[in-house]
Amino acid sequence: GRAARAPGAGSWRASGFPPDPGAAIAATLQKDLLAALHKLPFTGVEGQPPGVSGPAHAAVVSQSVKQLQEVGQDVRHTPRRPGLLPLLMREVSDPDSSGARIARIVAQDPVLAGSLLRIANSALYRVQTRPVESLERAVASVGTDGIRRLVATALVQPVMGAPGEGVFGHLASLVWEHTGLASAAAAEHARRRSNGQAFVAQLTALMLGLGTAVVVRTVREQYLRRPSLSPDGEVVAALLHGWSVPTAGRIAAPWELTRQIGPTLEALGEDGSTAGPVGSLRFGSIAASLALLWRDTGLEEAEVLDRLATVEPDRELVSAVWKRLRRSLEDGSHG
Repeated sequence: GRAARAPGAGSWRASGFPPDPGAAIAATLQKDLLAALHKLPFTGVEGQPPGVSGPAHAAVVSQSVKQLQEVGQDVRHTPRRPGLLPLLMREVSDPDSSGARIARIVAQDPVLAGSLLRIANSALYRVQTRPVESLERAVASVGTDGIRRLVATALVQPVMGAPGEGVFGHLASLVWEHTGLASAAAAEHARRRSNGQAFVAQLTALMLGLGTAVVVRTVREQYLRRPSLSPDGEVVAALLHGWSVPTAGRIAAPWELTRQIGPTLEALGEDGSTAGPVGSLRFGSIAASLALLWRDTGLEEAEVLDRLATVEPDRELVSAVWKRLRRSLEDGSHG
């Protein structure tokens, strides 16, 4: 509904125009797949008759929107910025920086260092069979650009928090998994496209995941205040569609990331935009959604590849990304 969409989300203008029909097709597929994924936890959940529950669900939407509008301004509703984020962002944004310098900063926080090594050894990111047991080894394995992307993942993913239980716990888990897969796929797509924006694609996808997680948490709180009201998958999916991107932008401001990802977030508001790494972000999201639907709904692998081919003509790229995502899901470790 109209109330579930952020003000101005459909009127952003960014570079990359006139609108590209192929980009619009990708945007529609991305939206449809995300809706299908976000509704999965609510399949089979019995709700009240629409005439009885309609006003109550409308209150969930209005109160959720009111709270989401405070993200970035009210510390109660804004994820806490990781302590080393400003220093690390300056370092990874410096083209003259080295992986060793980045690793020395990461080493200041043992928890962050441990998280980075865990991600480096996951099926989604490992590049060799030998375990990566030190930050120095991680730099040697993936190089400076690779360590930049690992740092972004290690910084943002823990902020998403524990999934919890029930249908919203299931949804939060799917969002967490989707974020890990989509950010890796988007970065790989951008890297292979040689547009120099793999890090921006990865960081933007991670922040989009964090924005989505905040929307999930917000809607969950509203339903918890109404224990007699069964959560409606359509309501939740509509709020996620309308508010995930704006919420990511609202978090980016106090996190001082607007310069890095603001233009890309704005471009994502336009279905036909091809600005910056938008195409890679859409591809990454589509690939992640298809991978999770393949795992959870029995979607055929041939259909996954066919759908990916509609948004990315490079069959070798599609095959490489799909194999990486499938391996991660089969192994059960993706960041």
